[in-house]
Order: sequence, then structure tokens, then C-alpha cells
Amino acid sequence: AASWPVPAGWQRGESGDWLALRPVDAELPDQGWKIHVSACLDNAESVLERVWRHCVAGGTAFKFVPSRYLLHQRNAKYADRAGSGKFITVYPHSEETFPEVCAALMELLEGEHGPYILSDLRCGNGPVHTRYGAFAARFCTGPDGRPVPAVADPQGRLVPDDRGPAFRVPAWVT
Repeated sequence: AASWPVPAGWQRGESGDWLALRPVDAELPDQGWKIHVSACLDNAESVLERVWRHCVAGGTAFKFVPSRYLLHQRNAKYADRAGSGKFITVYPHSEETFPEVCAALMELLEGEHGPYILSDLRCGNGPVHTRYGAFAARFCTGPDGRPVPAVADPQGRLVPDDRGPAFRVPAWVT
């Protein structure tokens, strides 16, 4: 998939282990409900192809881990917990479109297997997970004094974007 042509009207970008695709005119919020899809080496290609087609048809930005080696590393026993199991990330346009996008991916991937993503809530009976978090790279000072990924609270203050080993929702998010 990393060598597939970029669809007309879309742009491609690389960041760390990720290959991102988004419509040229896409305006994404800084934060919101994001969808993670996990997969194993034996079903990754099929899962990615279905998610790719769905996202391109709906104009929904997404990114994915572009190699079998990187997916293997993310699914390994000692993988970093912040990224463990994450194969594809889908960025719905808004909180209003999130339920529709999530439901469609749940239906599309019903019954597929993939590792559980510890920081997320599993949705349905497949490899679809979700959590509220940052879309844009923003940082604040964490409890240990180091920079950590951040989301803005209702007052606009940047607070840590918790990516721990359990699903948590910021107090102000419904």
C-alpha cells in the first residue's frame, strides 16, 4: 500500500513510522475522537485495502504503518504501549461525523482479528478502537517536567493527552 498511487485531490506525507493521506482541502480539528484499527500480519493487507477505499470514498483523512516490519514491531510483546497494536488511524472530520465513520468501519471489519489497543475502547466485534485525543502535534509539560502530547481543555489550556494502558476520557468530553 505504501507504493499505491495517491488518489486525485489527496496529499501524502510521512511522519515517523506513519504514512498519512488526506484530502488537499481537508480541515481537521486539533483534537477529537480518533479511530484506531489493529491488524495482524496475516490480515493487514486486506484490512488496509478496505479502510483505504472507505476513507478515500468519504474524504476522511487517515494514516497507516507502511511496512510489515513496522507492524510486527508494533504488535511485539515489548512494543511501546503508546503505539502498541495501532496499524491505521482514521481522523473523522468532526465529533458529529465520528459515530457514522466508526459504525461504518465496525461493519466493514466485523469479525477481523487484531491486537487490543490498551489506550482505547474496542468498538464492535473486530479490530476497531477509539479514544479522544490530539490530531495536531501540540505539547505541554508532563508531571515529570518533560514535554508530552497535549489536548486543550474547555478553557484552552493544554493538558496531557493521556495515552496510558487503560481507556480514559477527559472529564469535559461526552
